Amino acid sequence: MKAAIKASSVISPQPTHQIVGFPEEIREYVSDHLFCVEPEYRDLINPLQLRRMPRILKMGLASAQQCINRSGNVSPDAIIVGTGLGCLDNLEKFLLEILNHNEHITSVLPFINSTHNAVAAQVAMLLKNQNYNITYCHRGFSFESALQDALMHFEENKVKNILIGGIDECTNDFVKLHEYLGYWKKPSSNLHLLAGNSPGTIAGEGSAFFMLTGEPGTGENAVIIEGCHTFFTPEATDIDEIKREIDEFLEETGGALSQIDGVILGLNGDNQFDGIYNGLQNDYFTNVPAFMGYKHLCGEYYTASAFALWLGATILESGSIPDIVKLTGRAPESLRNLLIYNHFRNTEHSLIFLRYGRL
Repeated sequence: MKAAIKASSVISPQPTHQIVGFPEEIREYVSDHLFCVEPEYRDLINPLQLRRMPRILKMGLASAQQCINRSGNVSPDAIIVGTGLGCLDNLEKFLLEILNHNEHITSVLPFINSTHNAVAAQVAMLLKNQNYNITYCHRGFSFESALQDALMHFEENKVKNILIGGIDECTNDFVKLHEYLGYWKKPSSNLHLLAGNSPGTIAGEGSAFFMLTGEPGTGENAVIIEGCHTFFTPEATDIDEIKREIDEFLEETGGALSQIDGVILGLNGDNQFDGIYNGLQNDYFTNVPAFMGYKHLCGEYYTASAFALWLGATILESGSIPDIVKLTGRAPESLRNLLIYNHFRNTEHSLIFLRYGRL
């Protein structure tokens, strides 16, 4: 199962939507949550549609449309989206309206915009696309499930191009409720997040879309997704089990530890769970030249691995690692293979293997 990334677009707490590549300006926040730097939506979405469109749909439609524009206006054969929370803010509004109006609604729009598949559906309507359309809501596996579905479609030679996305919105209620569970740190600088040694992290959000293709290119190099793997550990797992899963995944994708030029780790500054990444870095990835982090830029959310995929693709395309994401080690002379490893509170683990070359 493999596919090439034809184009991408990311809306995040950093100014990533403005350019193709990694932004020169990195924004610092002192907070317990990060909100996206949003584009001028009127440039990407019909202004008449914007009037009653909730924020998460604006983010999803804008990043999907920009991705399609960058791909050369390719019409996708499938639209697959992953989201952990869906349109949670709109769901709350819909339920409150039902409660306050004696189980009646004054408008059908809050209901239409409250479903988890609203983003994928709105993208399809925007494109007048009637092809395969599905949304995965699998907590920390949401984006990876969408990616795995796309790769299986390519393996079966059913499609040529697929638009996939990962999107989650940070709502005030979500931050407040999970604060009681100890998920977040007290307001602090996001740029010093990974150097912290205390419980909790910073909440984040983002919308990332990718146009994938399963067709061999014209001989030009591209970022290839060699495979995606997820595994679940209902209780705190031993690090040796994680090592076995990585070994099996690399064997399946035809890779090896000796070939990996860098690892992108999902460190989030929470000392209750970052020990897993540190343990792998010190005792398993001992010969890997470079290590990178990304959640100090986007925050922690269910589909943060979509931001990691964009970061990995950007690094391979440019051939260099931005200083702001470097953790330890040295950048190798040639960047060809990257591994992304992320876990959500040591229960939901995911691996994505990227290679720069020909499909």
